[in-house]
Amino acid sequence: MIACSPGRWTAALAAFALNAAPATAQQIDFSGSALADAMPLGSRSGDPTIDMPAGQRLISAFGERPVFSPDGTKIAFIGSSYGDAFEYDLRSGRIRNLTRHMPHQGFLRVHYLNDGSFILAGPHVPAATREDTRAKTIELFWMDASATMPAVRLGVTIFEGVATSRRSNRIAWSEITPKGAGMTGATGTVVRTGTVAIAGGSARLTDVDTIVTTTDCRVEAQDFLPGDRGLTMPCYRFGGGKGGITTEVVSVDFATRRLTTYRTPPGLYGEIEGIFPDGKRTLVECSGDRSAGMDLCVLDLKPVDPRYTRITRIMDYGRWKYGNPVVDPAGRQIAAQVGSADVIDAGVGQGIVLIDVPEAF
Repeated sequence: MIACSPGRWTAALAAFALNAAPATAQQIDFSGSALADAMPLGSRSGDPTIDMPAGQRLISAFGERPVFSPDGTKIAFIGSSYGDAFEYDLRSGRIRNLTRHMPHQGFLRVHYLNDGSFILAGPHVPAATREDTRAKTIELFWMDASATMPAVRLGVTIFEGVATSRRSNRIAWSEITPKGAGMTGATGTVVRTGTVAIAGGSARLTDVDTIVTTTDCRVEAQDFLPGDRGLTMPCYRFGGGKGGITTEVVSVDFATRRLTTYRTPPGLYGEIEGIFPDGKRTLVECSGDRSAGMDLCVLDLKPVDPRYTRITRIMDYGRWKYGNPVVDPAGRQIAAQVGSADVIDAGVGQGIVLIDVPEAF
């Protein structure tokens, strides 16, 4: 177990907060004339991982892709890409390594199941390069809640992330088509759901169901909608826009298998991330140029006339980014990764930040 000193961090962060102004929420409209200057890179001096506004604090000086536990008392995260998974206890401020007890090839993601056990995403056998590994050989594993047993392979290879239900051990994921294709060779994605059935210290996927197949873009499972009635997803198109990628916010209804698109401002990058518990709003990674930096926005999940609000301003410091934000089960706090925009690999973070949800939401 790795122990940090909550007292030292608390005192230091409190001192910074005394001199910091709270971030101002900025509502972004959808008119093209306003977008050119909506999210410019700034030149503010200082270190945004230290000079944080009120309502924000760094809880780990390393790490990426945080997720809240079902009861909201812990945050699991990946220490570094293709590394170990860790868990931060919000009450004690202590961090424990979840995966050092077993041999593995490294992980890219960790998630909690509803029963408190874990889903891990990583390679069983890496490919020749890191990018080929990420595109072709990332599998799902199950690990017990005590994090003392070896991870169990679930027998599926996934594209990007996995969604976990707040009601049961149901999960959702997507797979690239055709199977084995890389980022450039894929023609689409297929979205599936299944239930992780646990017995005798092992696990397997049951009730696997194919939900939808896409050919116009590649989708990634993000979050279950309340009542597990559907799934939110980013819809990626590669090779266009600033930073080489554009994306739309979509959802799929499990009953009808129909896709719904939620409008975001044209010309701005907007990748859907963690959903609020009531299912009415979602966090979005937002930017005029994702390769130069990213902030966090909140989007109303309304197909017509949604509100779109920027809630952080790390790009005021220049080439910095927040990423992979999630909302706690109470809807009061956001956990996100922070890092330099000059880090090349997708999803890489250099610390975990806790952010109070603005009162407007």
